[in-house]
Amino acid sequence: MPEEGTDLPSEFDAIILGTGLKEGIVSALLSVHGRRVLHLDRNGFYGGDCASLTLPQLFEHFGEKLPEKHGFGAPNEWNIDLIAKFILSDGDLTKMLRHANCLQYLEFGRVSGSFVYTNKQIHRVPTTTKQALESKLMGLLEKKRMANLFTDIGNYVDNPNAESPLKKNDRDPRVTTMNEYFDAYKLAQSTRDFIGHAMALYLDDSYLTQPAYPTLHRINLYAESVNRFGQSPFIYPLYGLGDLPQAFSRVAAVWGGTYMLNRPVDEVLFEGTATDAKVAGVRCGKDVFRAPILVGDPSYFPNLVRNIGRIGRYICIMTGPIPVCESLSDEELDRNGSRIVQTAHQVIIPANQAPGRKSDIYVSTQGYNHRTTPKNFVLGYVSGLIEGSKDDNRVELEAGLDILKTAGIKKSFYKEYNLYAPKPEAAAMNIFISESYDATSHFESTVADAIHMYETITREKLDLSTQVQRPAPPTVEE
Repeated sequence: MPEEGTDLPSEFDAIILGTGLKEGIVSALLSVHGRRVLHLDRNGFYGGDCASLTLPQLFEHFGEKLPEKHGFGAPNEWNIDLIAKFILSDGDLTKMLRHANCLQYLEFGRVSGSFVYTNKQIHRVPTTTKQALESKLMGLLEKKRMANLFTDIGNYVDNPNAESPLKKNDRDPRVTTMNEYFDAYKLAQSTRDFIGHAMALYLDDSYLTQPAYPTLHRINLYAESVNRFGQSPFIYPLYGLGDLPQAFSRVAAVWGGTYMLNRPVDEVLFEGTATDAKVAGVRCGKDVFRAPILVGDPSYFPNLVRNIGRIGRYICIMTGPIPVCESLSDEELDRNGSRIVQTAHQVIIPANQAPGRKSDIYVSTQGYNHRTTPKNFVLGYVSGLIEGSKDDNRVELEAGLDILKTAGIKKSFYKEYNLYAPKPEAAAMNIFISESYDATSHFESTVADAIHMYETITREKLDLSTQVQRPAPPTVEE
């Protein structure tokens, strides 16, 4: 990476601060669409809050030191994500990776299954007709009613202008609420919870009183993601999420983006009057870099963000996967015909299944199958909003931790984080700040925030159905 005082260009179209996933996406998009980008990070590693850590780094992150005799295998075989999120195989992050030509830098593996916790039991979210018929989530008549809804949703999304049962009795998906649709199909409360939280992936129940249109598309996206690979709608990068920001960084560099790690920003520069100030660049030591656009994560702009909540996260080292999830996963054999132990699962605990909760709790696991742990170890995660309903905030996530305890927890870490969103005045200064990563176990809200920043900056609509062509190498003049 270039050092301070190196002869570098001083004028750019945009400067990006921090190498988190959102910042990496915006940097890559700006670069592949013709902008000159400078990308800085105060840290010596990529990823920010989305970094993947080694075992010693994990202990250090939580203020501890890895014991000499720790019994956790080779430290360099661990790739531990600070934030655990799976990727919808047909979601916007996958489309973004394809659009920006990032897939060549990544390898993915399937997540074995998605599950929902209801009535004090873990149930697999059905992904095939056979699984749906065998599922104990609901009775036979309820399954038929739910199937009718899914069929009507699929037909509507494919052709929204055609006649549809969703439009009967003057219903309109852009006006009619999801609650009204659930009532029309006479679905039980447990089925509504399953659809809204395990398939549409909502964090709470606020979607029920809003127009159904976005929810119908979320449900259809879930189904399309399942159809891509089977078993579950989710995939996960080998060696952890930390490779995602690096993939976007590589793409930006191919298109002329400049990256510098270990470069703290000493000053943000402005021009104009006090009441109409616009960002003009940054100063890093003796170096001044100018750009009319500044993008970064909340840690770079403490005075331009507001606190919108607090989140709690557990990271646990376990001796195996969640037994119920592993037993309900599809059987897969290795080259020798032996059964592969499935380690990657997601369990969603809807708010009304955890006493006193207003929002969902998310549980996920992954391990050697995705090269994030040595063999015979599994990483477990629990995340959820801190709602202040208990004297000890950890108790709020106890329902999730109890599920991981069945997998044999050897070591657990817990930390709480403030959630931030940009203040309105930031954009007026041409400073675009990403929101903190939420509690959900998927990346759809993350990508939506990155796309919003890109489209606000460029005033251009992003078309993820296209793929940017890699630039030809420069020719050598003879």
